Amino acid sequence: MTTTSLERKFAIGVAGLSAWSWAIGARARRAGRRRREAEFSVMPRGDGTVVEVDQRRPANAAFGVVFFNGLGLPHEEWTGVRRYLPETAAHVGYNRPGHGLSSPRDGVTLEEHFEIVDELRDRYLDGLPVVLVGHSLGGHLAAAYAELRGGTGLSHVVMVDPTVTADLRARAGDSADAWTRQRLLMERVWAVAGLNVLRPLGSFGGHFSDEIRASLTQYHALPRTWATAYREYLAAHSYRPVRGLDMPLHVVTALKGTIAERHLASQQRLLALSERSRHHVYEDVDHMGVVADERCAKALAHLASPESRP
Repeated sequence: MTTTSLERKFAIGVAGLSAWSWAIGARARRAGRRRREAEFSVMPRGDGTVVEVDQRRPANAAFGVVFFNGLGLPHEEWTGVRRYLPETAAHVGYNRPGHGLSSPRDGVTLEEHFEIVDELRDRYLDGLPVVLVGHSLGGHLAAAYAELRGGTGLSHVVMVDPTVTADLRARAGDSADAWTRQRLLMERVWAVAGLNVLRPLGSFGGHFSDEIRASLTQYHALPRTWATAYREYLAAHSYRPVRGLDMPLHVVTALKGTIAERHLASQQRLLALSERSRHHVYEDVDHMGVVADERCAKALAHLASPESRP
């Protein structure tokens, strides 16, 4: 067999594999959209856009919880926590613009993000005291919203291994920042090619049930997910730090997989945001396990209850 024929066969094989992986990715995207349309609702907004919502309000609701997602994650990340909320808890999980069924929008400001939360509260949690719970970048957004809105019907804030925007700015341009940007861009490339459906989820995947892992895989198969996450990551560098809260605060920190001393010190500084703050540290849990691990999910559900106010 000649070198030319070998090269031709190799090229045909690569092309076939690429077409196969693209088809698998396209199928996952279609299945994911059908799943979302069947399981979740959308909240229409005055500007013609919609926001994907997963909400529950029992007849005997005594308080409400708004969940803020981490970077590149859908509201399904809170499934385990929601399962352990008290029966008297109403809750709202939602996807920010450009994620899931939520309409994409370029250049969404913090105030526009918070207007969505105002609308969610008015529509689904009206009249209830509200607890704000956010993970990763969502942790910062929850605290920033609480600072801006003050005591308007808010109970307390739970920041779960939150992003510290001052640290993001300090790391801008260093190797960690470059790696994060590259990873988000490559995830988009893999999504276009369908390759991120073929490879297993990251280490956090093992924390979730098979159903949630399937949903996450379909969600991450969307190139738009990663394009939006990349824009959100860049925007987060310009978010000003939260200066202070006039309500109680829980900070939950996961140390596994981090430079523990540095990460702990950064998270401890957040305790100064409130005169009534409490720190909860998990040395044996990583950034995703802190919301997905059953033990942590139970603990977060308790912290989301008004009775846990520091």
